Amino acid sequence: MARRAGRIDFILYAYRLNKGNEPMIQIQYLDAALELTDDVSTGTWANLLWHEQFTPPGQPGAESVPGTAFAMAHDGNILYVAARCNARPGTTPEGLASEHVQIQLDPECSGKRSGTFVCYTDGKASSSIEFQAGGKKGWTGEIGYDVQLQEGQWSMVLKVPLSQPTHLEEGLSCIHFMVGRVFGHGGDSSDVRSLCHPAVDEPQFWIPRNAIGQAVFERPELLEAFAWSIRHSGSGQIVQKNGNTVVQQNIMATNLSTGQRNVELRVGLALPRQSPASLLKISLNVDAGQSSINSIELPIPAGFKYGFIHMSLHEPETGRCLSENRSVVESEQLSWKEHFIKRGDGNGGYTCLRAEQQILPRYQGRLTVPYGLATMDNGEVICAATAAAYADGRPRAQPPEQTLITTSRDNGATWASYTVLDDVHARPMMLAYLGQGVVTFDSGDTTGQLRFFSHDYGRTWDERVTMPSAPNGLALGFEGNPLVDRDAQGNAIRIAQTGQTVEGAAPYWKINEYISWSDDGGRTWPKVDSPQAWRTTETHNGKTYDLCCGEGSLVRAANGWLVAALRTWVPVQFHDHPNFNDNLEGTSVSISKDDGVTWSPLQMIFEGGRHHPALLCMPDGDLVMVVIRRIDFRNGELVSYRRGCDAIISGDHGETWDLERLIVLDDVAYCDGEHWVNGPCGHLSSTLLSDGSILTGYFNTYTGGVLIRWKP
Repeated sequence: MARRAGRIDFILYAYRLNKGNEPMIQIQYLDAALELTDDVSTGTWANLLWHEQFTPPGQPGAESVPGTAFAMAHDGNILYVAARCNARPGTTPEGLASEHVQIQLDPECSGKRSGTFVCYTDGKASSSIEFQAGGKKGWTGEIGYDVQLQEGQWSMVLKVPLSQPTHLEEGLSCIHFMVGRVFGHGGDSSDVRSLCHPAVDEPQFWIPRNAIGQAVFERPELLEAFAWSIRHSGSGQIVQKNGNTVVQQNIMATNLSTGQRNVELRVGLALPRQSPASLLKISLNVDAGQSSINSIELPIPAGFKYGFIHMSLHEPETGRCLSENRSVVESEQLSWKEHFIKRGDGNGGYTCLRAEQQILPRYQGRLTVPYGLATMDNGEVICAATAAAYADGRPRAQPPEQTLITTSRDNGATWASYTVLDDVHARPMMLAYLGQGVVTFDSGDTTGQLRFFSHDYGRTWDERVTMPSAPNGLALGFEGNPLVDRDAQGNAIRIAQTGQTVEGAAPYWKINEYISWSDDGGRTWPKVDSPQAWRTTETHNGKTYDLCCGEGSLVRAANGWLVAALRTWVPVQFHDHPNFNDNLEGTSVSISKDDGVTWSPLQMIFEGGRHHPALLCMPDGDLVMVVIRRIDFRNGELVSYRRGCDAIISGDHGETWDLERLIVLDDVAYCDGEHWVNGPCGHLSSTLLSDGSILTGYFNTYTGGVLIRWKP
């Protein structure tokens, strides 16, 4: 039978946890398993605290609608969420049978993701993890579900093992939730199609951020044994080994308790709707707060298409499951796929050239943006990226961008699991490999002036240096690639990068461009110049505009010249346009033949619509410039709806660029129907691979990070 906690104790505990004043309930402790019966008003059910305050979503001030109630309980092993639903007046049996209850559980209380459980009257229930930023993945294990459909009402109970929710370091004492009831057809003439608890301000009650109810566990000390985390590290790889097909997977077990603990790791491969045929068992001893990463191999059966790697941690003495998870394994994996690029033939047409395309893996369902790529001397390619604040092709204020690092050992075909810089939410710009395992990048935007360093090929980031302000006292912003001069051993001896300051507001902002030099690997920047050649004036409709470049990239040409590709201004004829947009900015080139002392006047390469330039010097001396194409804009007009990225080549150290043989690396057709200046892509980087090909990465708001391996 149920045992109620003392109300004073619960109120004090709830007050301590409920800092946001969200609706709070108690998850009661039961000393026996809760089973669904025909009558949920008798027996153990009668001792539960039932909550009946259901209101239409998007109407937080509305009166509660009777006829729906839920309760939450646990027995130390399973979390139970029960609901009883009375039929609305006029509802037919068929209408009642077409209803469902949707439950959101957010054990992290973050609003970033939640377990979504859709419970139907026919005894079926689906489970998944939904991400606030968009996307979803499978829930961590098998759940239990019982339902009773009777005349005039139906009841259900969802059973979630406590080994499945995320357990934070402080333990699983509180969980955020949302319970929604979705009506079927028939019934009264009310426009109410759904009800939820607690009340929410918007109609989409089922999204993670609306799991705002707080439920506090009674007897939380019984949950301390579950203070473990088990998850895969990186994607499982299907390979051939000794004539057999196996999946290789790294699995990380983390001890979230305050003491050293022994645990048994069990791993198996299961086909859909089946249990693992066999289990690999490994004994682990893990210190408090530490993780154990284990590389496992599991045989793949013939004809395998997809399945699940089941992973779980168990008490050695009792076999009790403490933490479980699962990951999908597919025979069709993200890797290089067929792609074609188009090169201009000089006569207004194109020649198709074979290339390869890859998609940068998402992070927790969020699209990723490849801001920097670099090839390192250990044979790996490193990528500095962010998890974008985008979902469904639209920018979102939350969650913020999350800085990520990943590496590839096979020239971009597959990527390791992301290294997450938890406290860094900046765009990683000016990525550079300096030699001897040292990698560095700049925080990129003007919200945090930091340079980050790794001394182990990007595995850890143990050094941060504050970047100086520009000579005008403002913070410098960056995007592009730096110049890295190297010695005979490939170690950096000097770095140069361009950056800009911005004052005022569009379209009348004032931009100042600078070039900074460092002789100590980017820790200090004693020399900062603002080349006069990077400024100009233009007159339009009797008004003179002072113009300057923005972000840019640098490269040393084969003959020793320094070449700068710089993002330029919006064409002046659009400065007063009602749809003024920085997508209209273009790209120019400036050359220094005296190692940066003086620079040539700006040579306009793209008047507008193409920018974010990235520069490479090829082994044959050709220079390659890759640019984002946000608008296909020429001679002051929109010429196509193509968005994506392009490349051009210079065979004379940057003095001229072959625009007639422009290379279209990727195409995205886009127009929002009203404002032609909008574009759904941006940011890119390139690196030269060991086989002489180029790896280019860019972002579009539909796919996320797109990688292209190609040869000019």
